[in-house]
Amino acid sequence: MYEFVVDAMLGDLAKWLRILGRSTFYKATVEDEDVVKIAASCRAVLVTRDRALYERARRMGVEAVYLGRVRLAEALKLLSKRYAIRLEVDLSDSRCPLCNGKLRFASRVEVKDRVPQRVLYSYTTFLVCETCGHVYWPGRHLRNMRAFLRELRNSS
Repeated sequence: MYEFVVDAMLGDLAKWLRILGRSTFYKATVEDEDVVKIAASCRAVLVTRDRALYERARRMGVEAVYLGRVRLAEALKLLSKRYAIRLEVDLSDSRCPLCNGKLRFASRVEVKDRVPQRVLYSYTTFLVCETCGHVYWPGRHLRNMRAFLRELRNSS
C-alpha cells in the first residue's frame, strides 16, 4: 500500500518522500485517470501540480494536495506539516528512491562485487533495495541531502 501517489510532474518530490521513509507511488508514464484510481484504491494522498487532476480526485473522494508552481523545498515543508513527515533521513526507515522498495542494511561481503573498490574500502554502511537490488552507501550525496533538510527545518 502507498501513503502517497505523486503525479508525473513531481518525480523529484516522489524520490524525497521515499528517502524520508514514505511509501510513494510514482511512474512518469501512468495516465492521470490511473493515478487517481491508484490513490483511491490505496487510500493514499494524491499530490499533483495539475489543477484538473486535483479537482477530479477530490470529486472521487480522494484526499489530494495541489501544489501548483511550488518549488521542491516548499512542497516538502508543506507535506511535512500536513502529514507529520520528519524532515530527516533515517537510513533504517528510508525507501529506495528509484522503485520505492524497502532498504535493508548489507555487509561489505554482500556488496563487494556491486560497488566500486574505492567505495567498498571507504564505507562500512551499505543498504540494498529488496525490490530492485540497487546498492546505496552514505557518501557525499547523503551529507548534501541532510544539509538541505536541515535548512528546511531551520527555515520553518
